[in-house]
Amino acid sequence: MIVYRALRLFFGIYLRLAHRVLIRGAERIPATGPLILFANHTSYLDSMLLALCTDRPVRFIIYRDFYDHPLFGPLVRNCGAIPVSQSGSDAEAFKASLALLKQGEVIGIFPEGKLSLTGLPSPAQSGAALMAAASGALLVPVSITGAFFVYPKGKRFPRPGTIRVTIHPPVSVDPGRKKDREYLRDVTDRLMMRIGKRVRGYYRVRGKKRRGAKQDVRRTTGMRARTAVPPTSGGTS
Repeated sequence: MIVYRALRLFFGIYLRLAHRVLIRGAERIPATGPLILFANHTSYLDSMLLALCTDRPVRFIIYRDFYDHPLFGPLVRNCGAIPVSQSGSDAEAFKASLALLKQGEVIGIFPEGKLSLTGLPSPAQSGAALMAAASGALLVPVSITGAFFVYPKGKRFPRPGTIRVTIHPPVSVDPGRKKDREYLRDVTDRLMMRIGKRVRGYYRVRGKKRRGAKQDVRRTTGMRARTAVPPTSGGTS
């Protein structure tokens, strides 16, 4: 995992210097045992942000097209990534992930299956909950905010901006209910609700700050306009 460590170091320095990344709740990630990091997906930077949440190596499930990419493929393969078909339903990827979890490793999953186009969470697949039930792994929900405004889908280069990552308390899944689709769906929805609450809270605060900034600009502009008008004289020349 030398490539993984090198990339993590490089992006860690870049993200902290350029985007003032702040990670809250890192102490909630256990030092040992199988884990699934379960996060919203809004930016090309999300994988590296998840990798910064823990010193433990994180294995990511990625689409086969990216896994086989001529430029990036060798990097992700050397980082221990797990390829999955574009449909997201791949028995081999599930088996490979399950085997790693049973060895006590950490898997990183973006359950929405694609990058958000709005910055808000979209419906998630329940495969992560099934994986947790089948392996005994803890599910750790992670909220990523700000990354959508820095490097969303369709942008060639990152933009200035601050990124925040919040790690929520781990959730255990009942292994006796791994065949209960309704239960797995409920677990997934509750985790996404927790993430969504944090993301929507961020949007509300951001919106208030932007409106406040605009009001300050209007007030400042108005004051400049008033002081720019010379006082009129009441006398005659």
